[in-house]
Amino acid sequence: MKSDKKSEIGYKQQKWSYRFIWTDKHLGPDVLKPLRHDYDELGALTVERLLTIKDQEGEKGDLYKILEKHHSEDAVLTKFWNQVHHVPKWVDWEQIARGQQVFYRYALANIIGFALQGFICENSASTGVVEVLVRTGGFSTRVLLGRLLETFQWLLEVTRSQEEVKPGGRGFKSTVRVRLLHSSVRRRILHLAIRRPEYYDVAEFGVPANTMDSIHSITTFSLNPMFLQLPQMGITPRPQEIEDYLALFRYLAHIVGTPTEYFSTVEEAKALMESCYLHELNMTETSKTVAYNFVRVVESLPPPLVTSRGFIEAGSRWLNGHELCDELGLGRPGFLSYVAFAGLCVLVNSLAWTQRLIPAFDKFMIEFLRSKLYWAVVENEGGLNGGTNFEMKYKPRLNSITGREEATTFKSGHLIIESFFLLCTIMTMVIIMVLGYAVWDLMRKEFKVI
Repeated sequence: MKSDKKSEIGYKQQKWSYRFIWTDKHLGPDVLKPLRHDYDELGALTVERLLTIKDQEGEKGDLYKILEKHHSEDAVLTKFWNQVHHVPKWVDWEQIARGQQVFYRYALANIIGFALQGFICENSASTGVVEVLVRTGGFSTRVLLGRLLETFQWLLEVTRSQEEVKPGGRGFKSTVRVRLLHSSVRRRILHLAIRRPEYYDVAEFGVPANTMDSIHSITTFSLNPMFLQLPQMGITPRPQEIEDYLALFRYLAHIVGTPTEYFSTVEEAKALMESCYLHELNMTETSKTVAYNFVRVVESLPPPLVTSRGFIEAGSRWLNGHELCDELGLGRPGFLSYVAFAGLCVLVNSLAWTQRLIPAFDKFMIEFLRSKLYWAVVENEGGLNGGTNFEMKYKPRLNSITGREEATTFKSGHLIIESFFLLCTIMTMVIIMVLGYAVWDLMRKEFKVI
């Protein structure tokens, strides 16, 4: 892995397959590392108050409902309630709505990018994040798919409509619940570390669910698609789309208790993303475990979502480069796997350009995907069957750290999706050959070339 640590303005930096120029907007380790020991103190105090109320008064239900009922009775709860409900002056609701549309405009590419770059690279290599997650049990192959669907539920809720993300909306409430969940997990792990210090090394990994982790999560959701995922699939988002998408996640960062000043402009936010990529991502044995379990889960999806390991590995290498994937221990797939992934890229590019050229089709696709994705993930029995309230379902326990696991496999199922992507590649090649021949034939007749 090549990584130049010189933080000089104008100096070329490279990590794995990503290259960029260091500027005065980028942040060095002296700024980033202290953020590992900073965290959402208001959120932590709020969780303590809510748990006390829950125990003393026998309250039932999730923490958000208790907060909703008692926020006016306690100074800490009132402060927290007012903070999350405050809408900063820089929030432009029309821009937020446009940012929500960006997710669905490139929905298929965004989903693939989140899985193969956002998860396999960013999550696996983010040392502090991954060390917390393996202690929750959420990366066991038995529950990993459900956990990914829960994350996807949150993403669908905060992009479903402008009203859903405003104070009181479902997406807003889910984001507050996620903030309370992070504080609950932090509290649990720190209590276990007091009982057994070797369980979690705060000095090495930082406070669980710290400010750096939160910042990195926001960059992964808002900036990685724009600069590390879509371009690798051949799609160049328009500048206005990048600004709008960032504005959406800057507002979500405000709700979840993450500093928002880092996301004021696209230039500053991109520099932050690159700084995190250079200084915060490192492969460990835990990274390999998480990536291994993820691949096992995805290749074990039920029909018609059956996906081969080769396709997953080809997509990962396409988006992340060979060096990173070699460090993760991913295999080297065959030629056809790359051809199939190329077909996926052809499909998402075709959709992107068609939607740009035909606004009515763009509007139809956005509304269609909003409805169908939410049904498939949240409402459908094969998905979350009604959704989650983001409670601490996967509780950290002593002597319980996720290792490499196999996943339940299905005996039958054809690779329908991959076959379709492969067909897209073949059709594209045929079209190019036919058009090429037509142009050549026209020129031959025009200039009487034999």
